[in-house]
Amino acid sequence: MNDVMPEGETIRLFTVPISQELAQEAAAILTRFRDIADDALRVKDLAAFEQNTTSLFRRENSEIDALGEPLRSERHSLHGLLLDTANLTKDNALDHVRALEHDILMQPPPVWSPLTLSRVVMEGVLFSEYLFDPTIPLNKRLARLAGMWMTDAIHSQKQAHALGPEDQAKATEMLAHVQDCLRKCQATERRNGNGKLIGYSIDSESAPLDINITERAAQAMPTWLPAPYRLTSGAAHNRPWMIGRAKELAGGDGLVGEAATVVAAVMVSMGALETVMHAFGEFFGVDVSDGLLEMKDERVAFLYRAIKIAHAQ
Repeated sequence: MNDVMPEGETIRLFTVPISQELAQEAAAILTRFRDIADDALRVKDLAAFEQNTTSLFRRENSEIDALGEPLRSERHSLHGLLLDTANLTKDNALDHVRALEHDILMQPPPVWSPLTLSRVVMEGVLFSEYLFDPTIPLNKRLARLAGMWMTDAIHSQKQAHALGPEDQAKATEMLAHVQDCLRKCQATERRNGNGKLIGYSIDSESAPLDINITERAAQAMPTWLPAPYRLTSGAAHNRPWMIGRAKELAGGDGLVGEAATVVAAVMVSMGALETVMHAFGEFFGVDVSDGLLEMKDERVAFLYRAIKIAHAQ
């Protein structure tokens, strides 16, 4: 990113080593965002939440209620997985934000691990956003749930082969359970020309077996955050351009963490938390507007403070 300082000097923002002051500022804003998200996503009035018939979640429940038995009960069970997903995703994202806070404060400063941790935050959020997407009809949502549930069962079975007979038996039992549940939900398998399972259809709606997370990041993450998944993947996969930059800052002796890495990781994490708050709010009918506005104000203020710290004259 190019910018012009007040004195007229053109610079590239944050292409300087991480300072302790910047690290502390970055960790503090992550803590603040984590607290805002945790507060906004916590259901404070459970009775009011349960009686809110206008939320998309409740409207879809009513749509399933119109089905006959036993299909009604089976699809309610599949749809109910969204509640488990909501809690797991929130807890996982906030846990990794907390880990990122500690990582940024390490001495000597981290090199590219902040971006790797921010990728985990973003991935968990994107899985939820994919399932809670308010623009899709109920049956497409159920087809997405079916695909991701089966994907998890298949991955568990593959992993179990390296663990031993007992784990293999449990994984096989789990896979059979998922297959049986999806059959009872009347989820139709979609296969390619080679017979490989590629997704599910429920009534007239279809979805692939798993999420294309790179595409989802481009669609769902805030527009002020361009190409976040490609950036964080470069760190996670140890791409040479990232390693080379860290070595340049060190003058060829070791590796030095760059302020741009920390700021990028913070921005990705902030964008992910904004995304999950927006998705949860729309799907479950929870008013998160105050929290989102507070996040925007905090984000802008952080950038100004970070620029001042990183490029102090």
